[in-house]
Amino acid sequence: MSRQKRSIKENNDKLKVQLELLRSYAGQFDSGMIHMALPMATQIRVLIHQTNNSNSLLHQLDLENKLKFWHSPNSSFSPHNLLTTWDLLKMSIGSEGAFYLPLGSKEVFNRSRDDSNNIRPEIFLPLELWWNQTVFSQRSDYVSRKDIVQFIANKDGGAHVDEEKWPIDNYKESQLLGFYNQNGDSPDGNPLYAAMRQIAEEILVSFEVFESSPIRVIPSFKQAVEFFDLSKHESNKHLYFNFLRDRSYKSNDQSSFQIKDFSFKYYDYDKNNWSFIDKSEPIIGKECSIIEVK
Repeated sequence: MSRQKRSIKENNDKLKVQLELLRSYAGQFDSGMIHMALPMATQIRVLIHQTNNSNSLLHQLDLENKLKFWHSPNSSFSPHNLLTTWDLLKMSIGSEGAFYLPLGSKEVFNRSRDDSNNIRPEIFLPLELWWNQTVFSQRSDYVSRKDIVQFIANKDGGAHVDEEKWPIDNYKESQLLGFYNQNGDSPDGNPLYAAMRQIAEEILVSFEVFESSPIRVIPSFKQAVEFFDLSKHESNKHLYFNFLRDRSYKSNDQSSFQIKDFSFKYYDYDKNNWSFIDKSEPIIGKECSIIEVK
């Protein structure tokens, strides 16, 4: 029997199932089953990872250039920062000690403030720029979202267990991130799996925002975002970004990768009953703004 291409409806049904599975794995991770990071990575690979030999589900649905992805750190890694970077994590300190945890979305989305105490817009990036953003670093070692998902799915037990141990394995050990208390103890938790959980959260938030309609859109005019690539390998980028007052401020740095325009989009909280909004605290105003990079 010959094979037939799936209809758009069938692929949309597949997408709903994939997102439901991702939510389920995320919930189990949050209940203490941290090894749910393994199927989360495999699920995200099905959604996103595009190769010459296999088409991602987003590609099949023509969404890879339409959907923008939430960059939850709300800032960019800087190569000038000499400290170890762990942008997708937070540290929780309590009576039982310190733990590395995923940033989450409640109490995070639309909560970050600038030096003038104004709420910063959330940042949404095109797939390639989000996927290849640097989210871990130690000295000259850089790790992107793509690195995390592919390692956990392809090498660490999501869909395959590799017989060799890879350098990224070390990010499972909290000692690598360089924080110690006065007793010389590092926080508990698995930083790499916590980052995997945050990547899943970013994707789930992105779909909720994508399915909503903004109440208004304002172009950025002359402003732009410049992206830089720290890697020398075309197939394995490690990006970071800076906002530009206008394109004439473009860097002369040879690592400059792309310059992108962006717009401000405003959403109504009451109209969009997003699951990731923290309803335990009063929200200032009825609107939130995002920066959507084109």
